[in-house]
Amino acid sequence: MSDFLERLEQLSPEKRELLNLFLQEENPQIEENYVEPATPFEKALASIWSQVLGIERVGIYDNFFELQGDSIQSIQIIAKANQLGWPLTTNQLFDYPTIAELAKIAETTLLASTNSEEEKSQNMTSFTPLNFPESELSQTEINELFN
Repeated sequence: MSDFLERLEQLSPEKRELLNLFLQEENPQIEENYVEPATPFEKALASIWSQVLGIERVGIYDNFFELQGDSIQSIQIIAKANQLGWPLTTNQLFDYPTIAELAKIAETTLLASTNSEEEKSQNMTSFTPLNFPESELSQTEINELFN
């Protein structure tokens, strides 16, 4: 390994620059426009993308496809997001291929499903047997109604 490092040190500045460019192409990472994840949704998605794509640092405006993400990796990302309780789909990842966009969709979808569950829960509790006039009927009277 030290022999390799010695050879690298002997390279001309031009060859080092070429090597750096080559290594950047092999390990895609969009550094110019890096914006650090800020919200909990963005941070969680960035962590998932980093794990699945094998990229150390993912910004919120980095594009899934420009990072060489593929359909298998999209399934892995969505599966991990679903494990967090986020109802996301691979179609949403394809339609919203940045963390910034996908985090907004995740948050909106999660809030909508939470509100929907709360409404269902409230509606279910408002219908008790005492609300129905049939609850005052005897079993014989109920049988007569349905026969």
